[in-house]
Amino acid sequence: MKKNLLISFIILLNGIIAFGQTTATDFTLTDCSGNSHHLFSELDAGKVIVISFVMPCASCIGPSVSAYNSVQNYSISDPGRVFFYLADDNGTTSCSTLNSWASQNGMPTATVISTTALLMSQYSGNGLGMPKIVVLGGSGHTVFYNENNGANSHDLEAAINLALLSTELKETENDFFNLTVFPNPVKNQATVTYSLKNTGEVTVDIVNILGEKIQTIALTKQTAGNYNVQINTETLSNGVYFVKLISGDSLEMKKFTVSH
Repeated sequence: MKKNLLISFIILLNGIIAFGQTTATDFTLTDCSGNSHHLFSELDAGKVIVISFVMPCASCIGPSVSAYNSVQNYSISDPGRVFFYLADDNGTTSCSTLNSWASQNGMPTATVISTTALLMSQYSGNGLGMPKIVVLGGSGHTVFYNENNGANSHDLEAAINLALLSTELKETENDFFNLTVFPNPVKNQATVTYSLKNTGEVTVDIVNILGEKIQTIALTKQTAGNYNVQINTETLSNGVYFVKLISGDSLEMKKFTVSH
């Protein structure tokens, strides 16, 4: 099913990105809040970046707000993965002006950028006019979406979904362990069950969608047999995680969702 969905996304997006560059232009910069950014490092870490380039202008408001709201929706389904950058097209508008424009037009948490290190001219695309909206993601630093004169919300979200698919971990099956997580989704506590056919060192970790270790729930030598481990998810934010079990040369990963 996921493979078919991925193929559908590729067919849908083929016409969107074909007229523009397919690889992002790297940058190192400081945003209008004083935070540093290195694009390729952020993409390598699994982030998906949506950039709206504006003058700013009146015609930029509606499409930029629509893109901003689409990104906010992912804070629930994919927390900490999709980010919205609002950038001046030529990097010449003052930060105070651009910050005020973002706040007045319903984009209070946008990452506001005005520097010549990030320019609209770095991305060719379909048509003329603003805002230009691009979606960047994946370890290949791919441009998944590149449109002038705003964005179709359906196509934009399809591009974001494709970018997310390109970065997220996948479940792995291993009959050696028969790993399960119950209940799934989990609210505050779940039970992890697995079996060992041989005695050995066992590591059981919880990792996030990017593969970063959140906590270790078992690290010990265990004999062959069946095991139950309780995991407390009260401190975890809503979202998708994996239980990662390693013993010897064998590994299995099982996806679960936290929903408080």
